[in-house]
Amino acid sequence: MKIKPLLFSILSVLSINSYAINKTQPINESFNIPLPESSQSIINYIAHNLSISFSVRKNFDIKTNNKEKVVDITLKNIGDSTIPISDWSIYFGLRRDIKNNITNGFSIEQQLGDIKTLTPIPNSSPIHIGESRVITFNVNYFIVSDSAVLPNWYVTSKDTHPVVIDSTKFDDPVFVKAFKSSNQLKRSSQDIVPIATPYSRFEQYKTTTKQQLNNFAITPTPTPKLITPIQGQATIDNSWSIVYTEKNKPKALALHKALLHELKNNTPKLTAASTAPDTKIIRLIDHDIGNEAYSLNISKNHIDLLGNDAGLFYAQISLLSLIQQHGSDIPNVIINDEPRKPYRGFLLDVARNFYKKETILRLLDQMTAYKMNTLHLHLSDDESWRLEIPSIPELTEFGATQCHDESETACLMPVLGAGPNKKTQYYSVEDYKNILKYANDRNITVIPEFDMPGHARAAILAMESRYRKLKSQGKIKEAEQFRLFDQLDTTQYKSVQLYSNNAINVCMDSSYNFVDNLITQIQKIHSTIQPLKVIHLGGDEIAGAWINSPACKKLIASNKNINSTEQLGEYFFNKVNKISSQHKLELHAYGDAFDHKNHTIRIKGNLVAQVWNSIWEWQSGGRANRLVNAGYDVILSNAPYLYLDQPQEASPQERGNPWATRFINTEKVFSFTPADIYKNIDMFQSGKKITDYDISNGVLGSLPTLKPSAEKHILGIEAAVFGETIRTDDQLEYMIYPRLIAVAERAWHKASWENIDNSAKRNKAKHLAWEEFANRLGQKELKQMDNYHIHGESIQYRLPMVGAKILNNKLVANTEYPGVGIQYSTDNGRNWLTYSNPVMITTQKSVQLRTASHQDRYGHISTINIH
Repeated sequence: MKIKPLLFSILSVLSINSYAINKTQPINESFNIPLPESSQSIINYIAHNLSISFSVRKNFDIKTNNKEKVVDITLKNIGDSTIPISDWSIYFGLRRDIKNNITNGFSIEQQLGDIKTLTPIPNSSPIHIGESRVITFNVNYFIVSDSAVLPNWYVTSKDTHPVVIDSTKFDDPVFVKAFKSSNQLKRSSQDIVPIATPYSRFEQYKTTTKQQLNNFAITPTPTPKLITPIQGQATIDNSWSIVYTEKNKPKALALHKALLHELKNNTPKLTAASTAPDTKIIRLIDHDIGNEAYSLNISKNHIDLLGNDAGLFYAQISLLSLIQQHGSDIPNVIINDEPRKPYRGFLLDVARNFYKKETILRLLDQMTAYKMNTLHLHLSDDESWRLEIPSIPELTEFGATQCHDESETACLMPVLGAGPNKKTQYYSVEDYKNILKYANDRNITVIPEFDMPGHARAAILAMESRYRKLKSQGKIKEAEQFRLFDQLDTTQYKSVQLYSNNAINVCMDSSYNFVDNLITQIQKIHSTIQPLKVIHLGGDEIAGAWINSPACKKLIASNKNINSTEQLGEYFFNKVNKISSQHKLELHAYGDAFDHKNHTIRIKGNLVAQVWNSIWEWQSGGRANRLVNAGYDVILSNAPYLYLDQPQEASPQERGNPWATRFINTEKVFSFTPADIYKNIDMFQSGKKITDYDISNGVLGSLPTLKPSAEKHILGIEAAVFGETIRTDDQLEYMIYPRLIAVAERAWHKASWENIDNSAKRNKAKHLAWEEFANRLGQKELKQMDNYHIHGESIQYRLPMVGAKILNNKLVANTEYPGVGIQYSTDNGRNWLTYSNPVMITTQKSVQLRTASHQDRYGHISTINIH
């Protein structure tokens, strides 16, 4: 995950010493049932009887506006025995840095990553029956969302088995108390982004009115380049024929299978071209009219699909989209279409949290429906390694295994709320091949990513496990072969994700042995299904490593081209690029691998930079243009628009970590302008509008213009989901959809409003286009997701929240996507009624509202209190 604090340095954390006991009921020792002597009995009792709650006290001080980020953990003994003070500790996940501290009888310590420990100090007071103990401490970064706090806290001691604490066993951390005051809801005193409420939503949505379906009923999504409606319709049934030649027979078979799913008994039959009739025919015509371009011509008795391999495939997708919308009676139309750019991607991080293979197959189906063509799998990171590599089995035997083992010699510690019980989760070679074949059949390229040299803790420790095993067998040379760690390196550093040992040592030959072997193995896996053409090797967020590494000091002393450790990243990518080139692969990496402190590194070879860090006040917004001008091909993944792990509205109940922006809703994704990156300059992270004065006075840093004809080196866009806060498959789909449809729209279709230079006129035209697109989502696309039932249930997309207010004693309501159903309740949710028109409100004190899908799935409930 690309987490960057609002300040570049980690803020120092001040300790707070406080002592607070809230005895919610009198302590009566006569009813205190003694705990059994065994340590495990004490651990079990704590797990089942210690109620935990977490609350944000403040992100800033209202009086002074100082950034004082203070939180409370409340421990309450709800059992029938006193909890004794002994050597037990609570391990919990909080995605913030802290300073080790002693408060209220407990020592609180930062461990690794998000893991912290709470340990009672000797001779402190036991926790009596009914007693609440409040632990107060500072964190380094604001918390405005439930999902910053991880579930599955557990308790253990030296000689006991860890046990998850019952009150924290939730995928959603319900033990986090509500955010109510402004200094809980806001990131700082400068934060002016409005918090979402029913009223603010109503005002936001009121200009997006419901349109007639026939306004856009013949428009597939993403929007075609040119669409010409023709009077009349074609009625497809089993009297029609799908005409095939030997060359295009596989495509005809695929189309027949897809139509069979949609039309059942009305599906046209397959007919060879030599025996085909002259009418009621669907013809697949192989003709190169441009890479991925296609033509679809529908008339009463003929349907012609024209294009090359990819183009014919997308013509079929558009035909299926119309059939899904209209059934067997589809409107006559001519569509001439092609994508604006060749790269239309989605990055899925499966390293932080593991998602089922079936979930990836479902994702591939949705990408196919919206003509996206690249799935970038982030397969390794600090937290885990997720792909079996046959020549290096330790990568998954150790690197994909989590359990409670502080020595990390048997497994990795269970970060991100994984809980202490041992689990090994990865994709076998066979799983991965299934994904490859599924993608390849759908014109989607899979790009495997193994993040390095930073973000590589799982690989480093897995190779240390391999080293110990082989060394114990006397195989010293083999043990050293893939080692990634200089055991004499005393460098002290901490990554943004709070790891101190996550950077592969780039000065050791064994590191490059590892890379070469890894690429060789990946090529073998791909070879028979989708030959590997691209490898992604990360390159982001290297956190001050190697300064005291003897191996690096030796390298710097012997290499006249390297003067300091700051140049070792460039050295690494020159080396791995050479390896990639030897394997005839194109190397992709994150933009910060090639651009440091507004200085672009020139590395020879076939390289593509993926630019994500585009936060305007960090003065990184010019990076994409700078890299393009330096000769790199670039993929745009601008985090404030395309990182779908960001919350979907400014609400503490919305999942996500708002480091790049307070929220990204579907309209914001839709509004992204890849054709001119500076047309996306809108506001600072605080919500303050960026002015022309800010731009002209260098507040945004260097903003180079593109050189003539350089725009062709921007290959396309890629949305991303990094999964630290996304723990389940359903949560993943909630975060992805329907925002991914807007990504696909911008990746494929260049809208006319993108060419308007005047910002006021552009924004007006853009909003009109958004109104149409929002209607398309609410009346068409979400229904298709409801009707999708392959590899499990329908797509678990995020249903929008309801906007509402009371006007003249009537409830008026709307929602983000016109056409999505709205329900209301006036009896605290016991009964729900369908909202269609304003509703008279008389004696009710409150009204609850929610949206409803066509499959009776419901959105989050919001409440209006009536005064």
